[in-house]
Amino acid sequence: MHRRILLSVVCLLLLATSAMAHDVFPDVQLEGKITQEQREYLGVPEGDFKISNINADFLFVEVFSMYCPICQRNAPSVNAMFADALASDKAGALRFLGIGAGNTPFEIAFYQKKFGVEFPLFEDPDYVAHKAVGGVGTPAYYLVDMREGKRSIVLFHEGEIKDKAAFLKDLLALIPE
Repeated sequence: MHRRILLSVVCLLLLATSAMAHDVFPDVQLEGKITQEQREYLGVPEGDFKISNINADFLFVEVFSMYCPICQRNAPSVNAMFADALASDKAGALRFLGIGAGNTPFEIAFYQKKFGVEFPLFEDPDYVAHKAVGGVGTPAYYLVDMREGKRSIVLFHEGEIKDKAAFLKDLLALIPE
């Protein structure tokens, strides 16, 4: 009986830490159609590119799925955080993007249009990026320190954002002046 309880606790601990097993965000290839304005926002060239090609001090990454009800419910909050971040004094240092785990170009376009997402969203139909970040549940949110090519994960949140204002305040506090 005690072995089963111990095994259950160990399994829960392993699952709880799997998302942060990598303290460096993987340099995944980003694929998908984005506008010229979004390319300029990310500071990237034409064609496909990797996370490391993004010209930003900090990167907010949302891993979502079009089929995830929590992602859909959180979309207005994430959009509001994006708008608030753009209006903040940290706007020059922070960039947002989303990776659609298992989502095709059609699904990305549908999600972007339905929920009015203005920041760049990228497809991941074969779960390559999703597997690289540890197969986290959706939605998952990362704040990545991109300075000096580090790609260090400084914040991770999996699941629904209960208090958007507090979450954004905490996120922006991690970005130095």
